[in-house]
Amino acid sequence: MDNLASVELKLQRLQDLEDIKRLRHKYSYGANIIDGKPGDLKAFAALFADDAVFDVGMGPANGPAEIEAMMQELTTQWQCAMHYMLNQVIDLDGDSASGNTTGLFAFTTEDNPRPIWLSNIYTESFTRTADGWRFQSVSLITTFADPVFLEGYADELAS
Repeated sequence: MDNLASVELKLQRLQDLEDIKRLRHKYSYGANIIDGKPGDLKAFAALFADDAVFDVGMGPANGPAEIEAMMQELTTQWQCAMHYMLNQVIDLDGDSASGNTTGLFAFTTEDNPRPIWLSNIYTESFTRTADGWRFQSVSLITTFADPVFLEGYADELAS
């Protein structure tokens, strides 16, 4: 491989990593709730491949339409929900990638402005599509959760 080809491969790898990081950032902003108003959930759902699986502990949603519907149901009780994504690790493999991200979240309700805290570790896969990188799958394990948070989703967690 000549030097130019090597540089082009390295540049593509760096671009892919940046594109996936940006995808994760768009996820966070789309999932945020500010002043009782959720982010653009249609744009949030468009971050996922057509056959993506989104499983955040309340049963899987398959594809953008189900993901958007799930997010609409999960965003009704919060006055504010801030999604902080940390320590993202991405492993590239051509037109696919996998990784993990630590999430730290602060939620408030209209009745209680004191933050309710939650932390998850996401396991993610990504795919390159004609429209750029998209989530292929998102799942998580909860590392800690304020009991008040769990009470807010008692019905969803039971099913």
